[in-house]
Amino acid sequence: MTMQPATAGPSRPGATRPPLGARAWVRVVSTLLRLGLGVVWLVAGALKIGDPDGMVRTVRAFRILPEALVEPVAYAVPFVEIVLGALLVLGLAVRVCALLSALMLAAYIAAIASAAARGLRIECGCFSSGGELAADAPTHYTSELVRDSLLLVASGLLVRWPAGFLALDRLLDGPSPSRRRARAPEDWDDADGNWDEADGNWDDTYDDTFVDADRRTGPASGPRRGDGRDE
Repeated sequence: MTMQPATAGPSRPGATRPPLGARAWVRVVSTLLRLGLGVVWLVAGALKIGDPDGMVRTVRAFRILPEALVEPVAYAVPFVEIVLGALLVLGLAVRVCALLSALMLAAYIAAIASAAARGLRIECGCFSSGGELAADAPTHYTSELVRDSLLLVASGLLVRWPAGFLALDRLLDGPSPSRRRARAPEDWDDADGNWDEADGNWDDTYDDTFVDADRRTGPASGPRRGDGRDE
């Protein structure tokens, strides 16, 4: 058997890099996207909830829904937006809320594009009361579509990587069983030089004992893993 020089840190040869969603910078970006989207939905809902008549005019101006659905949708939208924003800010059911955010934004984009294609002159009412515009008032379809498209991309990224910081989801879920086992002093730290998702560190240390899924055994026999020896 030959001895191999040990290397330290993520650059060690043959080591597996941590998954993208586990990297700190991705979690920071996820947190910023979640809080940003949450604030946007809270503000949008708060600006509409005090003007139900204006919301009815806005929904009716798009000429998409049958009249029987205009008022129910108009009354419900501000409440849905506020609840969605609050859940995102708190970090509860992040992936589900991000998916709902994406679906709502896709619906808004489709409605605005439809209005522009049909030659309607309306204010979308995304952050205020909308409705029919005066003959000399300009439309803002392009800026509204660009804004909602960027928010849609942010929602999609949050669906893909919902795990961030400052989220109640992490507190309610608690540590996973694998993470609790990894922290136990008698557990074996799989010293194979790869990324350990259980504790978010490189596997480069070991204890004298290990714990399997069902039973605890005594000191491990045979060569220790990760000791740099060819077996």
